[in-house]
Amino acid sequence: MKRTTKTGVRIAGAMLAAVIGMSSVQVMGSNVALQKVYAVEFTVTESKAVLYSNENTKVYKQPDANSTVVTVIAKDIPVNVTGVTSNGWFQISLNGTYYVPGNGLVSKNADASASVVSETDITKLTKGTFSFFKNSELSKFDKSDIEDMDENTYIKYLDSFLMGYAMPDYCILQDSGKLLKEVYDSEAKLDQKVASMTMQTYLLNYRNNYLSDSLAGPFRNEKDLKLALNRAIRYNIETFGAVYRNSSIGDDETKIKKLMENVVNQMKAEQGVSFTCRMEYGDYKTSDGSEGKGWIIEFTKKD
Repeated sequence: MKRTTKTGVRIAGAMLAAVIGMSSVQVMGSNVALQKVYAVEFTVTESKAVLYSNENTKVYKQPDANSTVVTVIAKDIPVNVTGVTSNGWFQISLNGTYYVPGNGLVSKNADASASVVSETDITKLTKGTFSFFKNSELSKFDKSDIEDMDENTYIKYLDSFLMGYAMPDYCILQDSGKLLKEVYDSEAKLDQKVASMTMQTYLLNYRNNYLSDSLAGPFRNEKDLKLALNRAIRYNIETFGAVYRNSSIGDDETKIKKLMENVVNQMKAEQGVSFTCRMEYGDYKTSDGSEGKGWIIEFTKKD
């Protein structure tokens, strides 16, 4: 049985009317029958909506100012609301059920449906990265820390911000060394498409492009190639294309087949997963515009 303290009960008066009114008319679109999902001390009007964080968005374990603060969400992040409590709090979904005070979320006139990433989507996209999420040092990282991260670690770093375990204001983009907010604000002024996104969606696109590029190469040694295969396993990527370019291999088909067989056998021994490979030697062009000749390889995960 969950109980709120007297403090939580005392705030129910004025806030309840304002929050329930806003949620049922402006956000929810229709009134929903009140359902008792907790003990009699507070009830929850269950419904779904997307609201946005502001300067006051603290997330609590319970709808009570004296309960534990789980995290603080930066301004203008879309939040999935699942209900409104009778004592004036929003019930939200964030890798679990938590609560935000009535003044901690606001509605926006713009249609956010196309730019909101649901909890389920993010969980699927961040498969295998949870060990990095709650690193208390995230906000203290600087450009040199980010530059030293390998691709796997940096993708986990990005996921920690996507999941709301770190404030996006502290997120540093590895390619430029600049803060996410600085880059996002600058591009939003020039590009209407960026301006229509939330910062979370912009970060998600950046992360996905980074992940895709990190699989593509060109790779010049077995270690880098194995990193890409490990990444494909971690993120459950079934098929992807890569380029291998190494002066000791050149265009020698016998040597590349032997190399691929060795790498795939190592992955099988280490991870229990193997890959089939389709290879051809030819011209390639990477996403950053560089061109050359090398082995163009399509990897397919074999369960």
